[in-house]
Amino acid sequence: MTLSGLLTWAEFQAFLTQTEAENIFASGKVRVLIQLADFAGWEPGEQWGDIGFFLKHDQDIEKIAVVGDLRWRDEIGIFLFADSRQAEVGFFPEADLEPARRWLMS
Repeated sequence: MTLSGLLTWAEFQAFLTQTEAENIFASGKVRVLIQLADFAGWEPGEQWGDIGFFLKHDQDIEKIAVVGDLRWRDEIGIFLFADSRQAEVGFFPEADLEPARRWLMS
C-alpha cells in the first residue's frame, strides 16, 4: 500500500473496511509493504486511538516493512504499534525499496 499526502480517518476506515470485505486474512498470515510517498502525516483527531483493528488482526500479520523518509520512522512506529505487536516491523529509507521487499520475504 502507498500512503501519500495527509491520511484522513475516513480514508483509513475505508481501507480497513476493504480489507475486511476482501477477506485478506483468510489464507493465513500476511506480510505488508507500506510506501510513504510525499506523506504528510495524519489528520488531527482523537479517533486515532481506536485500536479495534489492531486487536482483531495483530496475530494475522507476520511482518510489516515501511519504506519512506526517515523523518517518519518514530511516528509510523507508534501508529503501527511496532513495540506492541507480534509482527516484526522494519523501516527502510526511500531508496531501499528492494531491500525492504527482500526483508519482507525472508
